[in-house]
Amino acid sequence: MSTIKRDKGLDNTLKVMKEGYLYTTNQRKRLGAENIFETRGLGGKRILVLSGKTAAETFYDNDRIERSGTLPKRVVNTLFGKGAIHTTTGKKHIDRKALFMSLMTEGNLKYLRELTRNHWYMNTHRMEQMGRVNIYRESIVLLTKVGTKWAGVQAPESKIEEIATDMDIMIDSFKGLGSKFKGYRESVKARHRVEDWLEDQIIQTRKGKIHPPEGTALYEFAHWEDYKGNPMDSRLCAIDLMNTFRPLIAINRFVSFGLHAMNEYPISREKINNEEDYAYMFSQEVRRFYPFVPFLPGKAKTDFNFDGHDIDKDTFLLLDVYGTMHRDDVFENANEFRPERFIDWDGSPFDLIPQGGGDYYTNHRCAGEWMTVIIMEETMKYFAGKISYDVPEQDLTVDLNSIPGYVKSGFIIENVRENVDRK
Repeated sequence: MSTIKRDKGLDNTLKVMKEGYLYTTNQRKRLGAENIFETRGLGGKRILVLSGKTAAETFYDNDRIERSGTLPKRVVNTLFGKGAIHTTTGKKHIDRKALFMSLMTEGNLKYLRELTRNHWYMNTHRMEQMGRVNIYRESIVLLTKVGTKWAGVQAPESKIEEIATDMDIMIDSFKGLGSKFKGYRESVKARHRVEDWLEDQIIQTRKGKIHPPEGTALYEFAHWEDYKGNPMDSRLCAIDLMNTFRPLIAINRFVSFGLHAMNEYPISREKINNEEDYAYMFSQEVRRFYPFVPFLPGKAKTDFNFDGHDIDKDTFLLLDVYGTMHRDDVFENANEFRPERFIDWDGSPFDLIPQGGGDYYTNHRCAGEWMTVIIMEETMKYFAGKISYDVPEQDLTVDLNSIPGYVKSGFIIENVRENVDRK
């Protein structure tokens, strides 16, 4: 039995934060470790990093891997919320995941597509008047409008900017990787403000004082009962309600990445406009190629063997998300941006894993992934065909050493004008 190769050091957390999305790939290459290596982090904890498609299949095997309780508390406190579905397991997780998945009806997804298309179109005049538009910032405000409207949440126009800012602060908190990073208190405060606002709407819905449409997230969560017939605690209900539309707001990162890709590969604009399903393939490639989730934590539920190595029960594990999607044995020429790779993609739940992998119903795979693709498709169609714009000189670097990943400038456009055929 060969020894698992190890990145030496008592605690490599700072190294991880310095190398960002490239840490896992850098160490695999340096150590000559193809699918697994050992490191230490999060206070000196022994961690095994698993990479590759087989690693993802292993990681989402519920008989071998436990994911509940493995997220750093500071990430839970800011990004997901205490008691959120991401922190549950077993029957409780499946029961609450079914609630999330019940929202993924054909009608709800069609409505989301219409909302996205209409909100961008109605936002055209605003962007025409703005001069320069920071797409990162503009899209988080617009997606807050789309997400809250879709969820049935009452979000007055005067509150949208505040909600969008608080959501962005929460999402950005992932950069701390569980450490006491600068801005942690602000992230907690931002979460509490949004939770307070949503809990009030849960309570008012249950009292019959506000009436969200049946089938919306607010209505279904407020009236849901668990497998024992108990309603969800109002605070916990607010936390999970937020988790139905918070991931939609985080798509602002993919939006700025999408425009970055369109700028780098201008032919893609023409293809999005003229080739059926190209917007879908382009959106999937943006999600695969650009940095979003770097890795995900888990714990061995039992002793098992992976890649010829014995892994003991309770061993802490990380699934290499970004690195897996940039392996040539998973995606051919993985470091090339090539949407056409998804023409014949088999839809595997273990290779395209930008928001996690596995089964939607029984695993922790993001229930909003379908929604992400819908929003990206409609957004990319809008920017490729409905408007024209100029891209001024700016810093278009995508820093892979920074978590979460960004286009450094946010991606700025100017001289926005609607495309109108007046012939």
